[in-house]
Amino acid sequence: MAVEVIPLTTVGVIVIISLFGGLFFKKMRQNEVIGFILAGFLLGPFFLNFLHPEDALIGGFSQLGLFFLLFYLGIELSWKEFISAGSAVFGLAIIDLLLIMGISFSVMLMLGYSLFFSLAVAAMLGNTSTAIVAKFIFDRNLGQSNGARVSLSINVLQDFLGIMLLVFLSSIASTTKKGFNTWEIVGTAITALVFAVSAFYAVNYLSKIVERWMKDEGFGFNKLTLYALGVVLIVATLGQMLGLSESLGAYFGGFALSETKSGKKIKKDLVFIMDFFLVFFFVAFGTTIMYDPALQKVVLPTLGDFVMTSGLALLLSFIVIFGHSFSTRVFGTLFGLSAEDATVSAILLFPLGEFLVVIATAVAGILVGAEARIVSLLGFLLILITLVMFQPAFELQGLHQKIMSYIPRLPEPRKNTVIKPHTTYTLQQAKDMALNLFIVLCLAWVAVVIYLTLPDFGVPIKYSREITAFAAFLFFASYPFYRALRAFKRIVRQTAYGAL
Repeated sequence: MAVEVIPLTTVGVIVIISLFGGLFFKKMRQNEVIGFILAGFLLGPFFLNFLHPEDALIGGFSQLGLFFLLFYLGIELSWKEFISAGSAVFGLAIIDLLLIMGISFSVMLMLGYSLFFSLAVAAMLGNTSTAIVAKFIFDRNLGQSNGARVSLSINVLQDFLGIMLLVFLSSIASTTKKGFNTWEIVGTAITALVFAVSAFYAVNYLSKIVERWMKDEGFGFNKLTLYALGVVLIVATLGQMLGLSESLGAYFGGFALSETKSGKKIKKDLVFIMDFFLVFFFVAFGTTIMYDPALQKVVLPTLGDFVMTSGLALLLSFIVIFGHSFSTRVFGTLFGLSAEDATVSAILLFPLGEFLVVIATAVAGILVGAEARIVSLLGFLLILITLVMFQPAFELQGLHQKIMSYIPRLPEPRKNTVIKPHTTYTLQQAKDMALNLFIVLCLAWVAVVIYLTLPDFGVPIKYSREITAFAAFLFFASYPFYRALRAFKRIVRQTAYGAL
């Protein structure tokens, strides 16, 4: 009986201490994430030794926290919102990301850090905390501000790019353990792309069928939420079997479900579950501060190392703040941002959060030496500095705008130079045909890879695996193949007869 009670007691202690730690910092007008991380630090091997970074409970709950976070972020972004956000600020999001990552990567290399650690730190700095910024905008009623809307759009796009960076770093991490292989990394990247397309289409296609059936049968939304959790867990598991991060499956499964009519309801049902497991995610990160995974014990940095890490965190935080301010100030005019809107957007992009922790956690296991010992501490200091500076900076918008006014802005583009996209009927049909054929190819690729990866379940039917894989492929690929043929037929008829 005691064996069953101890984990429950541990869960209760973690929740209570994290709750009050978060509320304390919230009362101090700071983000509660700081309290969660510090709770893990105090409960971890550094102080009370109540928790250990390698505890099964901590590891499992932390993994669930990451799963629900990425599932939530995926379901929060619909395909239409992604396209509309991309058409408005995709260029600005790319410029902002490349600027910050490029500067930080170069600085880390010049300071003598390894190529992989420099790349990981650059990726850590490239993603603003969507959860923190979205909540701040909601609390301050900034939804109608053009600058706030642009910052949220940039967050959405950089979350998407952050997932790709996470997959890339995870691929490098896995191949580094077996020996660096460039072609294997390229192959994993291609598999990730193909899997993302296939997962999006298959989950979206199947979920619309299930949604209609549940509605016709009179089942409530709660049943659909349970279905959503189940299907995304399956997708995440398949992604892991293909050598990808399970987070990729969680994200794109949620992304596909956002296109269903019940997407918003599913998202509302997930909020409490996500908040609960996110506490453990940040607590688990807190236990790794100053913990050396190779030695499996806490290694206190010397005073010189601590000062150097703190100085590095300040320098990188300045790069984040300057990078966002510079990109929105100089290039904002190309996307309709006034000087005031550029200031608001830049400040709302300051705080770092969940993706920094995700990437730091993903790379911590393969770093060695001093880099392995400082990655968690550096990540915590970066979150702490950017969060502490975030709200005062927002209150001092005028000062920020005055300082940035010394940097010239690009001239606004002339309206008569806007390039209009092609809108001919045949071109649209050709795009539709190419897209659907690409989906069919992706589904075929994934079907073959899954067939080769899945174990033999011992079913006493000859060719059962082949038949099952082929049947699944036909089920999902028949509709996009039909749409491709229909588009091709329309092109032929339009070309031959000049009209339908």
